[in-house]
Amino acid sequence: MRRHSLASLLATLACAAGAAAFGGCGLDVFADCSVTKTCAGGQASTKVACSLDGDPSQPSPCGIYVSASGDDENPGTPERPLRTLGKAVGMAQAEGARPIYACAETFVEPLTLRGGEVIHGGYNCTTGTKWSAQVGVTTLSASANEVPLRVRAGGPTVLTNVEVIAADAVLPGSSSIAVIAEGSDLKLVRCHLEAGNGADGKTPPSEAQAATDGAPGKMGYAACTYSNVQEVVTMCGPVESIGGSGGFGTSPWGKAGRNSSHGKDVSGGHGGEPEEFTLTECTDGGPGADGSVGAPGAHGDLLGSISASGYEGAAGASGGEGSVGLAGGGGGAALGGSGGGKCPVGSQTIHGAGGGSGGTGGCGGKGGVGGGAGGGSFGLLSLDARLAFEDVSIVTARGGKGGDGASGQAGGNGGAGGQGGAPPLISPLKPGCNGGKGGNGGDGGHGGGGRGGHSIGIAWVGNAPPVAPGVTFELGLEGPGGLGGDPQAPAPAGVRAEAQSFD
Repeated sequence: MRRHSLASLLATLACAAGAAAFGGCGLDVFADCSVTKTCAGGQASTKVACSLDGDPSQPSPCGIYVSASGDDENPGTPERPLRTLGKAVGMAQAEGARPIYACAETFVEPLTLRGGEVIHGGYNCTTGTKWSAQVGVTTLSASANEVPLRVRAGGPTVLTNVEVIAADAVLPGSSSIAVIAEGSDLKLVRCHLEAGNGADGKTPPSEAQAATDGAPGKMGYAACTYSNVQEVVTMCGPVESIGGSGGFGTSPWGKAGRNSSHGKDVSGGHGGEPEEFTLTECTDGGPGADGSVGAPGAHGDLLGSISASGYEGAAGASGGEGSVGLAGGGGGAALGGSGGGKCPVGSQTIHGAGGGSGGTGGCGGKGGVGGGAGGGSFGLLSLDARLAFEDVSIVTARGGKGGDGASGQAGGNGGAGGQGGAPPLISPLKPGCNGGKGGNGGDGGHGGGGRGGHSIGIAWVGNAPPVAPGVTFELGLEGPGGLGGDPQAPAPAGVRAEAQSFD
């Protein structure tokens, strides 16, 4: 006869009662619950596999036993149970199909089944005859933002007398999901699935600082000089805002301001002019127009998607960028002259005072970031799974509120126009005219609100789940949508439904 270690011997004794059912000839019962039959006239070795179809009211000696007071170094027998369901599942996967029996206790551990497992829970392990009856439920839970139970597609999976409780979601926009079934063949009997609250979607902060201001124009040159006022340039991303140069010397007309982007110029404030005929006076450069406000971002209004990673909701879109303010025009120059009280007689610089250059436009504000989607509360995500229910209840809590979109960044202020050049201290000559102010940059558009979180019993893609008569639902409230630019028109609320397709 084969020798056994102490642990194997203890496991063998646990199998012995079940071995009698195979009767006849000599029996050698091994720790893996296989049986070798030795008969007279020859030896016929037959391994009898552990049945997964047994009555859970009569636990099989072939099973793997789990109790919160057990030890994962134990062999998993009724007398020496394991401590965690994860260890039991690993043992069942490594040693072949064996049913798992769990006490009516709480196990806090995210559990992944590859498919093909049978788990019976709710056994009495504290009083009287242990393992004799399913007197309650085995509770499986996990930390916040973890899915307590995942079931994959390795074979038919059965759970009886098990409740799966998902904690409230904590991270912004995250969901509480009790079970994710990925292409699996899953049967639930006398089970309870319960999801916690979905977390509120993220509300992004608004920009504290306004966009870059435009640069001020330069002062016009004094009378009796002959110099051009240089243009002033501000870069706002790809856009050049160019203040118009002031009038000077023999060209007393100020230049128009302009904004240039991708080879295309947009006119800003008009240039100042000398007064017609007399040329003794001038006009200031015209101001640049303010930039336009960015378009508001759209609300998140789609249903979202589900996958093995969970649920991804519809966030609000960011607002559009405000446009750059147009640059101001340059001021006109005044008439010069020579002689008494004017410019020195015989001087080559008898020109009047130059105009100041225009200020550049303020940069446009960035669009506000859209709000994040609210997290959902889901009892079960079915990803093309085949589901069967018998006396199952599914409870959800509330979906999270969608995040509010951020307000757009304020546009930058337009630069002040440059001051006109001065005449001689004692002179009938006039000062040059001022450049025009640059336009203010447009504010960025307000970000859209995120959609509210769902409260859904079974969210599914692929195979439609059966929802009657083996399952009942108790649903929480859907989450409200987040706000955008118009507080009277928020983003859509989430969906509240017993079952909802995400195809």
